[in-house]
Amino acid sequence: MKDVAVADTRNLALVGHSADGKTSLGEAILWKAGAIGAQGSVPAGSTALTTLPEEKDRQGASVSTAVFAFDWQGKHVTLVDTPGDPNFQSEGQIALHALDSALLVVSAVDGAKVGSERMWRTASELGMAALAFVNGMDRDRADFDAAVESIAKMGARAVPLAIPIGAGPGFAGVVDLLAMRAVGEKGAGDLPAELADAAREARANLVEAVAECDDTLLEHYLEAGELSEDEMRRGLVAAVRAGKIVPVFPGCATRAIGVEPLLGALAELLPSPLEARAWTSESGEPVDPKPDAPFAAVVFKSVIDRFQGLLSAFRVVAGTIHPDTPILDATTGNRIRLGKLHLLRGHEHVEVPEAGPGDVVAVAKLKDVHTGHALSAEKGGAKLPALPIPRGVLSYAIAAKAKGDEDKLFSSLARLVEEDPTLHVDRDPNTGQFLLTGMGELHIRIAASRLKRMFNLEIDLSRPKVPYRETITRKVENVEGKLKKQTGGKGMFGVCYVTVEPLPRGAGFEFVDEIVGGAIPRNLIPAVEKGVLEALPHGPLAGFPVVDVRVRCIDGKHHPVDSNEMAFKLAGSFGFKAATEQARPTLLEPVMEVEIAIPDESMGDVIGDLNSRRGRVQATESRGSGSIVKAQVPMSEMLEYASILTSLTGGKGAFHMDFSHYEEMPAALRDKVVEEARAQAAKAESHH
Repeated sequence: MKDVAVADTRNLALVGHSADGKTSLGEAILWKAGAIGAQGSVPAGSTALTTLPEEKDRQGASVSTAVFAFDWQGKHVTLVDTPGDPNFQSEGQIALHALDSALLVVSAVDGAKVGSERMWRTASELGMAALAFVNGMDRDRADFDAAVESIAKMGARAVPLAIPIGAGPGFAGVVDLLAMRAVGEKGAGDLPAELADAAREARANLVEAVAECDDTLLEHYLEAGELSEDEMRRGLVAAVRAGKIVPVFPGCATRAIGVEPLLGALAELLPSPLEARAWTSESGEPVDPKPDAPFAAVVFKSVIDRFQGLLSAFRVVAGTIHPDTPILDATTGNRIRLGKLHLLRGHEHVEVPEAGPGDVVAVAKLKDVHTGHALSAEKGGAKLPALPIPRGVLSYAIAAKAKGDEDKLFSSLARLVEEDPTLHVDRDPNTGQFLLTGMGELHIRIAASRLKRMFNLEIDLSRPKVPYRETITRKVENVEGKLKKQTGGKGMFGVCYVTVEPLPRGAGFEFVDEIVGGAIPRNLIPAVEKGVLEALPHGPLAGFPVVDVRVRCIDGKHHPVDSNEMAFKLAGSFGFKAATEQARPTLLEPVMEVEIAIPDESMGDVIGDLNSRRGRVQATESRGSGSIVKAQVPMSEMLEYASILTSLTGGKGAFHMDFSHYEEMPAALRDKVVEEARAQAAKAESHH
């Protein structure tokens, strides 16, 4: 392994939209760098970065991040290939939070799409340095200038560092604008005479863009009309590392054309951990990325390995770590001992004696350590903030196919969730069903196929449950909640009077103590609140949780002997239930923020369909060779949208959605949901 200084360490994520060629480009980079012996194929599932059987079943489409570390010309590089499908893109967003730079892959035909923009937004919010690769220059309708323009539209200062020689079937190579030479399939050569003018013009644009990023250089450039080679390179490095310029390269990943200039830029222009964005501890202190600083790291991926159990892949932020070292899980406070350190090279895991700042290594069997957790030295290590984990948006009810597999189902799901934190399992208290929540329909279905492969467990998936909420629409005052029991000896007595009123949407729950004159003893008022809190999850209409309500406890009665905590807890619960029933309860439904990328010719069909789903179109804009539609749509109307969009767009559409807000349901639909929920509850009751 490496004896490479921190200054020569690079780590980066390959990001972009699904099927734009990230994995193929990763494979081409590894091959050109000599890290693998032959260039594999994505459709055949033979690349070093295609590691899961589910990816091979989907013609190599990534469903999980893959990590490959390699050494090239004195640099130690960790390449992280991230999925582009919106169902799995959150894995890439988690990885970006742990890495130093991004390589954005964009289609030469369609330009930047919805998935490209989503990942670009995350990278730019993190202040990352980035490069871009316009892939598929050998395809019909490939247009390098339009693709560069689409990257610029996302807010990046996109500047070509190479230009294509031809396009479509006639694509023969690229002109490297730094070296001013041609690079084709057969290697480097002189500049083609017919491209000399275009290359000079593109080079002049590049010099100007670099000069504009630095006042001193700009002054010199305006005086001299040129920059020296040295000034140009220094200025370019500084501009890229500061995120002021995104260098763009054209190429074809499957034929590895245009990859050499990209590989050179990756090593020369992207920052080492010493120059990358600064890390800070939870308390806001800067964390020094030096090898002799106290150890600090973040876990950005967990993998279930057949032989080693759970592997935790982490990026070292500071310090140097060795096997068998005791450390802390800074997120939970647990003490743990590291086992052997492994470099990840696709399927292969290579044992290494140590890891330092910027390195990505994996360790097996770290107890209770999950994706997102921060690790630190036992003494003096900085406590880094946990990485943000996106929340799932869609739930399916799941059950084991075979009776008697229920226990196995729960333990197997727990293992899957350990590996993929964007999956979430819980039990619906109203129906008793287990719900598996993920980022979309495909995410859930792939999880089901992994359960079968890894644990030999078959499950039934049923239509997703929508997380409706209940609220009240008017104020109701002075409602009695009373418990009075006398059973020889000590009784139970508690009375409270409550007023309920609606709160603005999203405000949650508020309890106000307005008791005066000791009507309820001070020490028993918290019991009333506890009773209300226990009643909140089961609303009066259909048993959904109650939200956006204020409960004021205004009066009560107590008995010196028979009043106790339990009595007032029950009185609070009874009073709240009685009051909400009178306060005209209604149903709230979750509304999703939906972004749909479609070919222009499908626009009318897609918008018509959204209108039929009670969707409200917020904006449409053209991007690349298609359009983006942004809309707000009730979740209940989006449950099986993936297959609908496929048929509306001939398989060319893609969408992602995030939760936006709750709003009141139309009465007719509300009554239908209430009726179904009550029928289901009655059925569950009769089974008991």
